[in-house]
Amino acid sequence: MSSTVEKRVVQSAGYTLFVLFLINFLNFFDRFLPGVVLEPIRKEFGLTDTMSGALGTAFILIYAIAGIPLGRLADRMKRTHILGYGVAAWSLATAASGMVSNFMGLLFARLAVGIGEASCAPAGNSMIGDLYPSHRRARALGLFMLGLPLGSLACFALGGWIAQNYGWRAAFFIAAAPGLIVAVLAWRLVEPVRGVQDKAASTPLASN
Repeated sequence: MSSTVEKRVVQSAGYTLFVLFLINFLNFFDRFLPGVVLEPIRKEFGLTDTMSGALGTAFILIYAIAGIPLGRLADRMKRTHILGYGVAAWSLATAASGMVSNFMGLLFARLAVGIGEASCAPAGNSMIGDLYPSHRRARALGLFMLGLPLGSLACFALGGWIAQNYGWRAAFFIAAAPGLIVAVLAWRLVEPVRGVQDKAASTPLASN
């Protein structure tokens, strides 16, 4: 591979990793937002402790269940499209969370968020495996997973402030907006060639 081509590959991988980081950042921002603004929601809808707990339980269950078929799809379809659809779906569902009028509406909106967010981990990790060779992959995965603490931190720092000053519904609307932009960025990413790093790693062995 020439140095020019190699440089382009590295630049493309870096940009893709940045978009994947943004996706993971928004993933955890939107995931923790209901917990941050739960008190005003509880008061408005008259939620019991059981109902409040059910929101988190339902999200975790649907997220775990949806991850299996979405992982299978990530093995067969364009992962960039899976991510694009996934981010758009959970962002729209996050916006819908700010439009509901009762507990059941919020519950179904959160279930939709869980399904959309389940696309992030399988497709994102799979893409990174094809973007980076083994000796650089752990660092790339570390940067990707940095979206977890930073997204959570941003949610706790900003979510409560937005809810206090503009209402809990505004917090969901504001959280949803950047996701729709990032969904377009994800859709426009170049799909990495599957197994290209594995083939590159095995080439020296094959020549011996």
